[in-house]
Amino acid sequence: MLREKCKLKIKLILRKYPQIFDFFRYLYTCIFKRSRLEQKKKYGNKNQNDVIYLIRPTSEDSVQGLLSLFSQTMEKIAYAEENKYIPYVDFKNYRTQYYNGRDNIWEQLFSQTSNLTEKEVYNSKNVILSGIRFKDQYKTKFVARDVFFSENVTNKLNKLINKYVNFNKEIEQMVSKEVRDLKIEECIGVYVRGTDYVKLKPPGEYVQPDVGQMIPVIEKFREKHNKKIFLVTEDYDIYMQFKKKYGEDIKIVSYDKFIKNYEGKDYISKSNVLSGTPYDNAIDYLVKMIVLSKCKYLVTSITMGSMFTYALGYNSFEDKYVFDLGVYQ
Repeated sequence: MLREKCKLKIKLILRKYPQIFDFFRYLYTCIFKRSRLEQKKKYGNKNQNDVIYLIRPTSEDSVQGLLSLFSQTMEKIAYAEENKYIPYVDFKNYRTQYYNGRDNIWEQLFSQTSNLTEKEVYNSKNVILSGIRFKDQYKTKFVARDVFFSENVTNKLNKLINKYVNFNKEIEQMVSKEVRDLKIEECIGVYVRGTDYVKLKPPGEYVQPDVGQMIPVIEKFREKHNKKIFLVTEDYDIYMQFKKKYGEDIKIVSYDKFIKNYEGKDYISKSNVLSGTPYDNAIDYLVKMIVLSKCKYLVTSITMGSMFTYALGYNSFEDKYVFDLGVYQ
């Protein structure tokens, strides 16, 4: 844990100087993780007139969250578009915490980004594996704060999602049921993270408001719009504080479950506080964030998850408030 905090602190310092950061990241990757560099591959002789951009997770670990992975994948899809490559996402041969031992997890949650099959890709002549480059790294960046406050960035991400992302049938059915049962158009969507964000305060992650900070804003929204609250949080204590304040006016998805008794010793993905498999948890989380995007009114903190929700529902929000409290130091 101490080692990870030190690494994050070094990254924060270097990111004040982007060119120096890019140089040291490339140098570190060359020495210690050469497999993570961008690479050109020839697997066969198919698709000789096309360049296939094979999108891998930036790092294969058990920590990175689903919608953080999603954001980085969108950046790589934008890069492929800019260079007239054909994007293909591979979260099977290059794994994330959601790997189920069998499938390309991207294809289990979303549609593939092209018509290519895995077999075709791995028999193609011109394949580029996404990875770290010395220069000309991804020009399009989807930084969470920028998505909330830069119309150009939000528009670009929204268009990419609409063009390349379709949710699988199970997710679509779950979303439709929850939207109908919750009468989501009659709700103010409220989102905030707790647990490891609040206890660990990971350096560089966005500061989360507490319930006391959120209630005055929510009260103004309730006075203005006269709606109930659809709450999305993983933290049981936060849920109970809202429930105590608003009672039956708090709505949650039908299958929701919360994290109790979190001690704050490690990230929740490593703390054995989540019931269910990582894949099942990914579906549950994704459905909640899609449902949240259907609200007309939104009060939210900044995370990679809420960034996804905001970009997805960008054109439908009639009123919003974003807690922009800086990052944890």
